[in-house]
Amino acid sequence: MKTLRSSSPVATRAREGKPPAILKTTTKSVTRRTVTPSAPLAQKSSIEVGWTGVVQRKDSSLQIAEVVELDASKRRVYVHYVAHDRRNDEWVSLDSLRQPCATPPGAAHKVRTPTSPRQQPRSRKRQRKADPRRTPRGGGLHSSRVDPSVAHLLEEARHKKTAVKNIEAVIFSQWRLEPWYWAPFPEQYHHQALYFCDWTLRYTTSQILAVEHRTQYKASRAPRRPPGVRCYGPDDDDICLWEVDGESEPRYCQNLCLLAKLFLDHKTLSFDAEPFRFYCLTKKSVGDDGVEEHALMGYFSKEKVSALNYNLACILTLPQFQRQGVGTLMISLSYALSVREQKVGSPEKPLSDLGKLSYRAYWSYISLKLLEDYDGDLTLKELARTKGLCSEDVISTLEHLGLLREWRGQLVVRADRKDIAAKLAAIKRPPRLCDERFMCWTPPADDSD
Repeated sequence: MKTLRSSSPVATRAREGKPPAILKTTTKSVTRRTVTPSAPLAQKSSIEVGWTGVVQRKDSSLQIAEVVELDASKRRVYVHYVAHDRRNDEWVSLDSLRQPCATPPGAAHKVRTPTSPRQQPRSRKRQRKADPRRTPRGGGLHSSRVDPSVAHLLEEARHKKTAVKNIEAVIFSQWRLEPWYWAPFPEQYHHQALYFCDWTLRYTTSQILAVEHRTQYKASRAPRRPPGVRCYGPDDDDICLWEVDGESEPRYCQNLCLLAKLFLDHKTLSFDAEPFRFYCLTKKSVGDDGVEEHALMGYFSKEKVSALNYNLACILTLPQFQRQGVGTLMISLSYALSVREQKVGSPEKPLSDLGKLSYRAYWSYISLKLLEDYDGDLTLKELARTKGLCSEDVISTLEHLGLLREWRGQLVVRADRKDIAAKLAAIKRPPRLCDERFMCWTPPADDSD
């Protein structure tokens, strides 16, 4: 029978009958980054708007934040966390405030203007003379026709007005959502939770009235879906798309825009929904009474008449359905509609941070798939048109992918099929695309007539 013995130095000296050696501490210094939770701020009376310092969050983490507003009781403050999106802003108690820091007040609210020449990084490429063929008009993710100085002032004014969230929660039948941003709801709804109907999007602050409205609506046998015409689905995942005319259903569309503003920071809200069509994406299910129901997952809107050929004005995926490919699915549907209209389209700029990610992922995947199947018979513009894409968006995407080259004064796509296959294989989550088999939409009559 074998005995397992420890091979440590202490055990070896014990077997040999020797006294244990004295353990010496190493002289090598170890650098550790530790965050010591300091005591709450002693002089709470000195807190005012613009105070910047360390704040302890609910998860005990420490973040640098700036005080944006104090409530009437002065027992809590509304803070913005520096270097974080405004969706993370929140009310915290005065006990959460720690020591002040040297970050200048207002640093978190400075509006960056990437189009300003002073903020552009210097590089050899930027020092070259601008070539109109290399700068697509109206294309890409950052194009803007607004003077940077004017845009800066407008952004500062908007930021000041919408700094504090004014709705506590959004409640559907199965979901409770925390709003991300301020929205222009009537003042009597401020600082309260809003109960939304799943199908009519009517809202109230009373849970009793919300339940009563839902019961009456189900008893009326009205369709439990958006009030529009189905133009896609149900597909294999029970996804449907409904076209709602802003002129025919103004109340529904206005409530939809108000709901979207709670989760979109830079949405320009207009209560005149008549010039727009709204496309609502839903998930089909069966209710407890055996009747078909549709849960709203997100929507996108488009102008009926767009001089700049925009095929999408606003897009939103509700938070409970995010990270499921819903955003790219709606983008794919917007281009499928453009193909049926025999047009090319592009989203209205500027895009939100999440919108940029979704569009860049979609454009990259579609551009690579077009090049993968390219046989050399079509030009790049004609190739993009087969998917309803604007050629400027495809060019900006190919430049982002490093596939554009300048040859004899012209822009050409230079890519090996192995490189294209490698880039496609590197996409861990391909965008969710619509299935053309389930399209059942006919373009409406030309509104410009």
